[in-house]
Amino acid sequence: MNFKQTIKQSWQIIKQNKLYSFFYILGTALAISMVMVIAIGYNLKVGSVYPEVNRGRTLVLKDILIKKVIPGGSSSSSSEGVSYDFIKKLTLDVEEIEAVCIRYCWSQTFVVQKNTSSASKKKEVSFSNEEIWNVLQFDFIDGRPFTKEEVDNSSRLAVISASTAKSVFGNEPAIDKKILIHNQEYTICGIVEDVSPLVHTSYADIFLPLEPPGDNVKDLYGVYSALILAKSSKDFDRIKTHMKDNLAKVNNTLDEGVEVNIYGGPYSFVEENLAMNTKEGKTDASSKHILQLIIIILVIIMVPTFNISGIISTEMGEREAEMGVRKAFGAPRWKLLYSLTNENILLSFIGGIFGILLSYLFIFIGYQLFLSFFVINESTLPWLNMEMLINYKVILIAFISCLLMNLLSSIIPQYFSTKKNIVVLLKRNNNVRGGKAKRGKHIWIFMELLAVFVIAWMIIDPLYVLNYQKSIYDGFKYDDLYTANIPLSDKQKTEEDTYKYTKIILDIIKNHPFVENAVIGRDLPIAASSSSSGSISRDDKDSLSIDVNILHIPADKNYFSVQGIKIPEKLDEANFHEGSILISKFIADKFFKEDEAVGKSTTHGRVIGVVDDIKTMKYKQPIPTVIRIRHAHTSTFQGVFLVKAKPGISKKVFIKTLTEDLSDKFSIGNRSEEQIYPYSEQIEKSNSQITQEKKIYTLLACFVLFNMFLGIFATFWLQSKKRRGEIGLRMAMGSSKKK
Repeated sequence: MNFKQTIKQSWQIIKQNKLYSFFYILGTALAISMVMVIAIGYNLKVGSVYPEVNRGRTLVLKDILIKKVIPGGSSSSSSEGVSYDFIKKLTLDVEEIEAVCIRYCWSQTFVVQKNTSSASKKKEVSFSNEEIWNVLQFDFIDGRPFTKEEVDNSSRLAVISASTAKSVFGNEPAIDKKILIHNQEYTICGIVEDVSPLVHTSYADIFLPLEPPGDNVKDLYGVYSALILAKSSKDFDRIKTHMKDNLAKVNNTLDEGVEVNIYGGPYSFVEENLAMNTKEGKTDASSKHILQLIIIILVIIMVPTFNISGIISTEMGEREAEMGVRKAFGAPRWKLLYSLTNENILLSFIGGIFGILLSYLFIFIGYQLFLSFFVINESTLPWLNMEMLINYKVILIAFISCLLMNLLSSIIPQYFSTKKNIVVLLKRNNNVRGGKAKRGKHIWIFMELLAVFVIAWMIIDPLYVLNYQKSIYDGFKYDDLYTANIPLSDKQKTEEDTYKYTKIILDIIKNHPFVENAVIGRDLPIAASSSSSGSISRDDKDSLSIDVNILHIPADKNYFSVQGIKIPEKLDEANFHEGSILISKFIADKFFKEDEAVGKSTTHGRVIGVVDDIKTMKYKQPIPTVIRIRHAHTSTFQGVFLVKAKPGISKKVFIKTLTEDLSDKFSIGNRSEEQIYPYSEQIEKSNSQITQEKKIYTLLACFVLFNMFLGIFATFWLQSKKRRGEIGLRMAMGSSKKK
């Protein structure tokens, strides 16, 4: 029998079993569509997408860890961005590196105008050195990129996207024209194809030369990151080894007890973008993420496989007589198995086609949900192009999954059916009255349902845990809390005592009729506090030492009020000054048992109060926390404030009113949406990765439960179909429909 005839015969059998074919195709299509959606999402994160076509040989350096040993044996550590000078030192004389793109850690939203009298538009602006054009492959529509000499000379040149050129200049040629960016005049030297906001590492509307800091900048900390292009991905290990040697040279120049680490980095693009919130290095974390992804795909494949296997097992009972007749006429078992497998391959192929179409339908209907699962939470709606969606690797993964699911679901029940001898196959009454065949079939269906229920429990249980941990009290409140960025002028920044200007702004904000309280501050995990990690123990030599999160706040009780931290009933106010600490209940219970914690000494200082346990992420358990009091004027945070609004004032009214009133006194420009915003947005941003994890578990739970329903429904519908003769006979004998 040739292949064409086999397909025709399979198609005729499929048409004769429409109900069975429908359930088979639907189960396959749902599974394939899920695999496709996940594959498309991860292709956006780590695949080669314009202009990040060199992701496969790109390393990322974003932050460093500085550890300080505190006298007394304890230590503290903090994570920061990298300085320009430090990046240069780390990458010095590494031959395997082709290019190092140094850039600001984040893009900025600036007001852009054609001239002072024209309408203003807000655009994303990215600052980088000239190597950006080597690491990222932009398509230039017109003009040219800026060069190394122009970057070194601080030339005011700009490369803009095609959409920016259109929105600012209309149909006029933009090359060599002047443009105002944040009130600074730049000359346009190039125009590139637009970059989708989904490609968040390289996305920007305008690319400006990064002005290198002066030679006196020798700090390790900074506001920079680096994209390091290797000559080959095989050189990653050698590059890391050379950079580790350079890091050792830097550490030899630091003060005693101070050590800088780059977490085992720099990391490949895959490691950086798939790293999870874990204590391990990003290499281990991304490996766990990949393992998690494999498990998710296996669940997506296995659940429909069990269901389809049950449906096939039920359907095979109807076709055992046919198998018996064919065997009686001399058909070998392998030929029967081959024929049945061909039918299922054809059904799987049809289901695969529908699944691919369904995946694109899911993406376009649930567009924002799809983006939040895999990429970013953008204020503007990012766009997808065909290059991002249609990728031969993604489609290949989908069809391999389809074939795997077909083989797993069809071979086993078909194998056992064709294994039976001719007499058993022809004795159809055996399937009606009972016997080993029927019991075996019921056991098979039971085992399939049991396996699906176990998988469902494995997914729903972590989802329950995440929701439970969300319900635990945070330890602080951020209702009616806003972050306000009131940038200082260049003159104020260069003054020796910038705190004076910051304090003036603070007093004006606090006196606003809509404001209940305000403090100078920034940062997560708690409003207006910087944090680090470390360990704590009592001063006793043999006492227990535990890891803690260390928060630093000024000696100002307003910080407790604004952040919604309950002030301890027994607060030693006389010692509320630099060097004192507050500890969370967990530490107090662990170290002091029934003793009073207040007044006791620890390796971090004297305890003046006990606060509620504090969560750093709303989907995680609270962690042991130490709040260290520092001098009130040690930092000004460059005009960043936390503002507590009076109750009952809506977000829209508060932001609009405060912006308008402060605009009369300070030059905050047209960026009010970025400069005054709810603190809850920062909380959500810090939880974005674990929120994504919760969404994935929710989606998987819905998928598994729906497939369970579909499998049980289809199996028992087909079982009922087989018993129509029995049901008809019983009704003919007077049995009611209800009975």
